[in-house]
Amino acid sequence: MKSGRLLEDIKTKNDIVDFISSYVQLKKSGQNWKGNCPFHSEKTPSFMVSPSKQIFHCFGCGAGGDIITFVMKHENISFQEAITLLAKRAGVPLPSEGTDKRASQKYEKLRDVLSEAGRYYVTKLKDSARAAAYLRDRGIDAGSIDTFGIGFAPAGWDNLLRHLRGKGCSDALIKEAGLAVQGNKGFYDMFRHRIIFPITGMSGGIIAFGGRALDGSAPKYINSPETTVFKKSDSLFGLSAAKDEIRKQGRVIIAEGYMDVIICHQYGFKQVVAPLGTALTPGHIQKLRALSSKAVLVFDGDAAGRSAARRALALMCHNNYMAKVLLLPDGEDPDSYLRKYGAESFDNQLRYAKSVVDFLFSVPAGDNIEIVREALTLISGVKDLLFAGEMLRELAERAGISESTIREEFKRVKGLNVTAVPGPRRAFSCEKKSEEHLLLSALISFPEKSDYILSRLDMDDIEDKVIASLLRKIATLGEMWGATQILDIADDEERKMVTRYSLEPGLDPEQIDKSIEGCFRRIEQRKLSERLRLAQTSGDAVLANSLLLEKRSLEERGL
Repeated sequence: MKSGRLLEDIKTKNDIVDFISSYVQLKKSGQNWKGNCPFHSEKTPSFMVSPSKQIFHCFGCGAGGDIITFVMKHENISFQEAITLLAKRAGVPLPSEGTDKRASQKYEKLRDVLSEAGRYYVTKLKDSARAAAYLRDRGIDAGSIDTFGIGFAPAGWDNLLRHLRGKGCSDALIKEAGLAVQGNKGFYDMFRHRIIFPITGMSGGIIAFGGRALDGSAPKYINSPETTVFKKSDSLFGLSAAKDEIRKQGRVIIAEGYMDVIICHQYGFKQVVAPLGTALTPGHIQKLRALSSKAVLVFDGDAAGRSAARRALALMCHNNYMAKVLLLPDGEDPDSYLRKYGAESFDNQLRYAKSVVDFLFSVPAGDNIEIVREALTLISGVKDLLFAGEMLRELAERAGISESTIREEFKRVKGLNVTAVPGPRRAFSCEKKSEEHLLLSALISFPEKSDYILSRLDMDDIEDKVIASLLRKIATLGEMWGATQILDIADDEERKMVTRYSLEPGLDPEQIDKSIEGCFRRIEQRKLSERLRLAQTSGDAVLANSLLLEKRSLEERGL
């Protein structure tokens, strides 16, 4: 079995919609894609693919899983063969079985030394009045310091090195983690006299650091070098803190710097992330796609900000991401704007973020025709016909040119005919589910309810063996669990259930708490009825009468 890191890398770099589209003709259906199932004969499409969750499920035959499952089933090959095929397609090198275990151990050691460094920096912040004063002056409160694990690297050449050596870490390991640099006179600390911002992975573990100079040193900001655990091109600052809010809001706000993210979170905008001093990359988009397919890009309104927005929009369009742009007044970023004008004003700015077409017309780089050609070039990168169609209609209206003319020119730019888009999606109906199925569905659809549901459940009360097994696996994974993680350890029947409930509608978000309580109530009633049956069968009249009274009492109270 390959390491979790390697599997995540392979799946991240193989978009499931793009891959399955080479086998199945898919059409957009709401947030998902739909087509005829390749695993059984059907006239009405019931095969669904989710780009955000990177899974598929057929509501006809029940087949479901992730991209690895699809390859295994479609090509009739083993897990190892599927991994090899996908790794080759994505350009991911595969270690030999002999080296894989050693690589996994090295990965864990690197994560451990990074965690220890994070704890060290947090401790040193408490000892530095100047660092604490800097954070206060920048408006960062204690809650944000704690949430983001902000620390301080004191002046001096080898403070962290000596600390880590004292913990038994070798110089080679410290260097490999990006925490030390080797010069003519030996090793010295990578970060010195800087405010430290931990960079975390999706799960919250530290993978790197960013440092802001306190003494005017250039460069003002530096990041850890790329390592085995840190790739700048697919890492986003604040993602682990923002992921739940991004899912909840259905969109992400992308800013430019550490302080932007921290201050935005502090003012209540918790769906904000930022790349690490670089432009957006396809790797960033892949990470965000698992959480939402909508974004607001926030830039300074100066020439550099407008240019950066143009580049980011081109990438977004090419990756089927619905993006809007907010250009703040010249010289302002989210950090400065929020501290000057407050959350309400910033929220109003977000409400008027501009679509791709509106943005191009609001910051023109030429005459009307040149703007239209630029817009058509951007739209030509959009693979989603529904998305592209809406943009073309908006462009025609904004430019004052007939839609038929716009579409004819679009065909020329894109080099293909734009086909008609399918009608509105049809939701699949849900059959009546038992309380166990409903609880599993609630847990998968509303992962924020996981702790509550699992804490209330007695696994011995679950009669469905597949559901019981799934719930135990979810409980074992703890807060790290997600559809992808479960699919990695689920058997075939369990995978079908996970993908089905991940894609099947039916639970009302406004009634979810009531539905969950109803499930637990029915489980209690079922247990009570079984105890009553056993008491009556055994002839224990006293116990039977007691249980009968208890059952009637519950029914009268509506419990």
